[in-house]
Amino acid sequence: DRRQYRPMAHLLAGLPDDYLREMAAYFSQQHVPYPPPTRAQVSNATMEAGRTLALHGDAARGLPACASCHGAALSGLMPAIPGLLGLPRDYIGSQIGSWKNGLRRAAAPDCMADIANKLTPTDIGALAAWLSSQPVVEPYAPEAAGSLRLPAECGSQAQR
Repeated sequence: DRRQYRPMAHLLAGLPDDYLREMAAYFSQQHVPYPPPTRAQVSNATMEAGRTLALHGDAARGLPACASCHGAALSGLMPAIPGLLGLPRDYIGSQIGSWKNGLRRAAAPDCMADIANKLTPTDIGALAAWLSSQPVVEPYAPEAAGSLRLPAECGSQAQR
């Protein structure tokens, strides 16, 4: 039963999409300071692999750079692509793993699920280590909707 892995789902299940969007808009306007990152205790090669995937991707495997969707500052893209910095390493790894395992989904076409399915466990570990080790540079705000040409069609960017 997948519900046992989604303890908060029951709190959100009956809420209308408009209300969920209203809550998301409210929280997106909150700007609290980020603590300095802690460098992950991994090899330099692992950190470099994470940096490469985040900033350049891997064209041979059809993996776009994280920056191609989440922005050059990795701060996200309005209305629904989140920033990737200031997050704990375990959180980043678990979110990518949730997409890979089908526990997390986004509006179709779910471009993040497609990307997660191409990532190896080593890739996920490297990305989580590198991203969680990067400082948040202010102003840290998502880029405007339509300001990036995404490498794939993403349902999260559909006009509402």
